[in-house]
Amino acid sequence: MQKEDRTTLYVDFQHVQEYKQVLADSIAVHYYRVEPYLMQAVKGLLAKHLPDYKDDDRGEKSFFVSFHNFPEVEPIRGLKTVKVGQLTSITGTVTRTSQVRPELMTGSFTCAECTTAVSVVQQFKYTEPKMCLNPGCTNRKRWRLDTQESQFCDWQKMRLQENNSEIPAGSMPRSMEVILRNEIVERAKPGDKIVVTGTLIVVPNVGVLSGGSTMAVRRSNEARVGEDYAGVTGLKALGVRDLTYKMYFLASYVHSLDTALDSADTEEEAMQELTQEEKKKIHRMKQTPKLYTRMAKSIAPSCFGHDEIKRGILLMLFGGVHKVTPSGTNLRGDINVCIVGDPSTSKSQFLKYVCSFLPRAVYTSGKASSAAGLTASVVRDRETGEFGIEAGALMLADNAICCIDEFDKMDVADQVAIHEAMEQQTISITKAGIQATLNARTAILAAANPIKGRYDTSKTLRQNVDISAPIMSRFDLFFVVIDHCNEVTDYNIARHIVNIHRNEERAVDVDFSKEDLQLYVRFARTLKPKVSKKAMEV
Repeated sequence: MQKEDRTTLYVDFQHVQEYKQVLADSIAVHYYRVEPYLMQAVKGLLAKHLPDYKDDDRGEKSFFVSFHNFPEVEPIRGLKTVKVGQLTSITGTVTRTSQVRPELMTGSFTCAECTTAVSVVQQFKYTEPKMCLNPGCTNRKRWRLDTQESQFCDWQKMRLQENNSEIPAGSMPRSMEVILRNEIVERAKPGDKIVVTGTLIVVPNVGVLSGGSTMAVRRSNEARVGEDYAGVTGLKALGVRDLTYKMYFLASYVHSLDTALDSADTEEEAMQELTQEEKKKIHRMKQTPKLYTRMAKSIAPSCFGHDEIKRGILLMLFGGVHKVTPSGTNLRGDINVCIVGDPSTSKSQFLKYVCSFLPRAVYTSGKASSAAGLTASVVRDRETGEFGIEAGALMLADNAICCIDEFDKMDVADQVAIHEAMEQQTISITKAGIQATLNARTAILAAANPIKGRYDTSKTLRQNVDISAPIMSRFDLFFVVIDHCNEVTDYNIARHIVNIHRNEERAVDVDFSKEDLQLYVRFARTLKPKVSKKAMEV
């Protein structure tokens, strides 16, 4: 802690269980109640071993405890009132994050009449003292906050949404507001799949109560305008005044499910994150003869044939090299691919496979997507009233791939919205006083059907697809899939499908597993090759 100048002690919960199971069970069941005592224990430990570190220029520091590696991970849908106050881990995808703000933890108030100092611990809202501690003073309302003596901490709110694989059939995805404090702020960004360890808390929803009373007064005033107004006839006109509660998740630790290779920027950083076994596996794969062909056949092994498409998808997974010209212009290195073909030719299967291959990949459908849903939208926070930016599909898939199915059925206005994202790889927003340019460094894998259902070989590609010319110019690779009526081909496809359903493991014989490909591709994406002088001369 002292070397990194941290105020949070990170504790592996598995170590607590190995030390004493009774202590681990008590922390897990009564976490919110025992957390202040754990913080005092950390302060006492530092006072004993590092007495110089526990103080700073403003007095004693505040120290915190953060638990990670909790054995049980719950989905957001499993958070019920039984979990209130208990230590729990949940998993989900980040959809929105707020800016970091200061939060008042302990307020030091000065009496405006007798200047007596009173300290009050804050609980999720601004709380003033009820009365002055001076027996001779009768002040109850006039207080002045002393910011020098008060304690503040960093505060951030994050919205966590259920992962796609955890949503039951026919259900809407559920979200949970997560509160981050101290050193765990800015640990996650929209699009990350994370595991959050903390506790479920219940806070009175005062905003709903005030909103209900305002509407009740408005309705009562409107009723008096009519001629038949006969006074207050009952409590129905006052509206519902019940106090409702809202659940938040108070985070103690945030862990990203993305591997360290995904966040590495250079080859040296990637090599440091690899284990010796992973390095040997990559070296062994590199020495394999005909590596490109064998890796391409290992892409989407359940799809029969389509070798050219698999090669194109493999190149898109590797990606190109981002360049910056001497004038400062950014040149994209991602490869955009579009698959055009007849129905039932496994176009959507390729998109689903790519989404499961990369952790940040996003799958969406063109007909069910709007311009704001693909790029970004400006929304107002219901509690603070401030405008914020909510990420769309292209922003969530930053440094990954966005798969868009039924691309030809998108509205023209929605297609225009992704012009900038496909070429400049940025999204510009000027709405509600917010002017920003956001990064959308993503490759796009699109699937489209021909205009009349089946591809007409007597016409050009432009005449077969209902896609505008500017959008077509932004795709680097086009693959046309035609369903030829061939008895031998149909027999081989049918036999392949039956073998997969009969015996999945033996039917799919590939040289590299999905995990091996993921390791090799993630490492290869950190490389930045350059053309040598000898190659330039050739």
